[in-house]
Amino acid sequence: RMLNVKPDIIIGDMDSIAAETRTFFNQTRFEMYPPQKDETDTELAITHAIKIGADKVTILGGLGSRMDHSLGNIYLLKRFVDVGIEAEIVNEKNRIRIIGKTTAFNFPIGTIVSILPIGGDVSGLTISGFEYPIKAGQMTIDKPYGISNVTNDNRQQIALEQGMLIIIVPKD
Repeated sequence: RMLNVKPDIIIGDMDSIAAETRTFFNQTRFEMYPPQKDETDTELAITHAIKIGADKVTILGGLGSRMDHSLGNIYLLKRFVDVGIEAEIVNEKNRIRIIGKTTAFNFPIGTIVSILPIGGDVSGLTISGFEYPIKAGQMTIDKPYGISNVTNDNRQQIALEQGMLIIIVPKD
């Protein structure tokens, strides 16, 4: 509502929606679920996006003060990786996505990018277009040396043979 974004559908149990927000979106379709359910509201929305054939998804409001919800939402990005949909979580300080295959990016030169393994070790890691390139490297969950790399080319590529990476672009 604060961004004046009009969604096509609002999905969830509506346990945290304010009355004025509900009124603001009175022309929007609501898909309501009971509060006692096995999925989070974000998970329900992701399932819907996949079902309708989205090709790109941006999740707003997926990060906050509750680390459990934030991490859960980051983990849910894997669902998009599994079906080949480009997706990211965005807030005022970060852009976050997960990749599981060779991916090209076009960040401006000087952009800080952190590259970390998620869900296990990463092998066959090669990155180019960064101040600190990697060639056929391995990154383990207990040695995340990919923090705060900086782009030095307008085109970057991150390739991996095994595993998944979380890509974080902070706006500090």
